[in-house]
Amino acid sequence: MTFRKGIIIFMILAIAGVIVDTIWNFSSSSIIIGIVSILGIIILGMLMLSGPEALRVQNAFKVIQKPMPKFKIGGGENDDDDKEPVRVQGPFKLPDKEKILKQVESHPTKLFGTAGIRGLTNIEITPLLTMKISQVYADWLGNKGTVAIGHDTRYGAKTLAQSASAGLQSSGLNVIDCGCIPTGGLACFIVQNKLSGGILITGSHMPYNMIGIMLIMSDGAYLPEEVAHNLENRFTRYESRQVKILPEALGEYKIADNPLGSYKKFLLEQVDRKLIGKRQFKVLVDPANGTAALVLPDVLKELGCQLELINGDIKPIPERSAEPRANNLQNTAEKVKEYHCDIGIATDIDADRVLFIDETGSVLSEDLTGSIFARSVISGSKTGSRLCVTPINSSGLIEHTCATEGIRLEYCPIGQPATLKVVKNLRADFSYEESGKYYFANQALWPDGILASLKLLEIMAQANKALSQLATEFPKFYQIKHTIPCANQRKEKVMKKAFEIWQKQAIQGKVKDITVDGLKRIYEDKSWLLIRASGTEPLIRIYADATSQARAEELVKWGEDIVKQGMK
Repeated sequence: MTFRKGIIIFMILAIAGVIVDTIWNFSSSSIIIGIVSILGIIILGMLMLSGPEALRVQNAFKVIQKPMPKFKIGGGENDDDDKEPVRVQGPFKLPDKEKILKQVESHPTKLFGTAGIRGLTNIEITPLLTMKISQVYADWLGNKGTVAIGHDTRYGAKTLAQSASAGLQSSGLNVIDCGCIPTGGLACFIVQNKLSGGILITGSHMPYNMIGIMLIMSDGAYLPEEVAHNLENRFTRYESRQVKILPEALGEYKIADNPLGSYKKFLLEQVDRKLIGKRQFKVLVDPANGTAALVLPDVLKELGCQLELINGDIKPIPERSAEPRANNLQNTAEKVKEYHCDIGIATDIDADRVLFIDETGSVLSEDLTGSIFARSVISGSKTGSRLCVTPINSSGLIEHTCATEGIRLEYCPIGQPATLKVVKNLRADFSYEESGKYYFANQALWPDGILASLKLLEIMAQANKALSQLATEFPKFYQIKHTIPCANQRKEKVMKKAFEIWQKQAIQGKVKDITVDGLKRIYEDKSWLLIRASGTEPLIRIYADATSQARAEELVKWGEDIVKQGMK
């Protein structure tokens, strides 16, 4: 029995029960109560049969009814590290019903997160959902124009890309299929060919059994929040969608002409090829068996670099954790030392994130890399705004760097849409996110791990220094992140109460408060404390950043105490 049929049967039985009860206890008051009860049942049923929340619950029931391979379910877009799923070989086994329901209930009711629509492959992110989202995207575009599509290497990505193509074509848009391609490659293709937009099917840094639908604007940037809200409203009204496309007006489909080649050419044009070539860098590349393997090795060879490649075969399940974080890259760091490389480069599956390893095997923090880029890209530029934009959870290191180099710094809320909105509005030269995303805004309005890799090689060549030497030119900062579970429906109340406590506590040495996203307090010793509700999980996050580990631990404890008081 389907979820929808079950609800309809429940409504019929409930209404029949009310009618029988009304007749049995016939009176004017029982008639009124009966009418009100029937109306209530109808309204409740209609609510349960519509909207994005119903979609999630329906998918949960489908999972429970249908045997699936056993897996550990990952979350949606996560501010912190994602954990790899448990892989179980052997016969199909029904997943735990309570875990599935808990997973669905923990998801926010809105579809769009900070980087598209994400969920379990073929369970939450289905071909039908992908087609519908593509259709409302086409409606927003006016049902005309040309859109590029692409996908990453994981299971189901190509299938969902085909569904996206069907949705777009059925709504009057022409489709150019770029196939398996990095985020930067698809964004570059859209801009170079002046297309209306694009759809990328990718799970990015998430576990292998999760995937996402990422919608891209004509300038290559991820769609802003106001467009996401518009599309979500259209999706909730999908059943009343009135768009009718005649057969002769259906969109055309064609395969892109060498999109990877065009992307490689673009990348090589963004750096000084001769300068990098003179150094003859030895580079270790770890693309996590993802899309960077299709581009980065070839580009490095074009630049005269010697190449060592690990995890370079295209595979649906990566041989290391998909997210490039220091705790996931111990083996990669060891290989950098073993092969005597000048630098190690590790990307996620769609290559929008990247982490770097110096010649000693030390992994550079994302904030340190961001500071190296800001100092070089902005300080070395004779034009531009001399402005760096970064989310509120970035280390105090970037504030120190910008103050030292005379660079303007602007904070923004956490997440790709919010970051890009400020970058565009203020025409920033450079931006980065603590997750390992770097935006060279004068060349590209998208996070591009491959472009960032070439830019770092260029900086090393210009300075004629090893990466470890560049790193020592910046002070050390320590960042600690803790989380406290908090139900989604309680977050607003807890944060409001925490704010009242916040105004009275942890104020010693306070310099200023920043409230663009949560509660951030900066202190005289360059340390800071941040408390914010997670936008994707039932959690409140506490961050602390300082020039010493002890100070960071002290601040995060203060933050935990404030949140716990707010929860009482």
